[in-house]
Amino acid sequence: MTTAPAAAGPPGAVRARRLPPGWRKAALSLHVTASAGWVGVHGSLLTLAALGWATGSEATREAAYGAAGLLSGLLVLPLSLTALASGLVLSLGTPWGLFRHYWVAVKLGLTALLVAGSNLSIGPAVRAIGADPAAAGAADRASALGALSVSFTVLLATVLLSTVKPFGRIPRRPARRGADR
Repeated sequence: MTTAPAAAGPPGAVRARRLPPGWRKAALSLHVTASAGWVGVHGSLLTLAALGWATGSEATREAAYGAAGLLSGLLVLPLSLTALASGLVLSLGTPWGLFRHYWVAVKLGLTALLVAGSNLSIGPAVRAIGADPAAAGAADRASALGALSVSFTVLLATVLLSTVKPFGRIPRRPARRGADR
């Protein structure tokens, strides 16, 4: 990893490390792929849960929740962690920075919450329903459908934050002078 020449800043300022263009493009491609996959998996989970909720056929309900449990168990953890890790690499290795722009900080917070919620709460609930759909009550199925709806909406909000980049820069604190120390 190399550092790109930084603009002259205040004396003693730390120069941020920058990813070389090839590494930045690779990290961005990985981030977009993992994030799009994560959105797609959550959309699929939501669709399967809605199908399982709305169908009158027990066989269709079992197939829908079984597929949702399988998708959740295989794809959510690696895609969510890859999206989070590659996003951190990009924020630390590009001029966007981790806490330079509100949209990056908000997206980081939402992504961290989604990683935790998807893997510690929603995923286990979907897999439990998928393992035995007949034993899952209507309240469990409704709860999973609601949680998947919220998580999918928040994932779409992170996509919107990435494309619109609202709110501007986070103001920097003024540097302390010698008398303030």
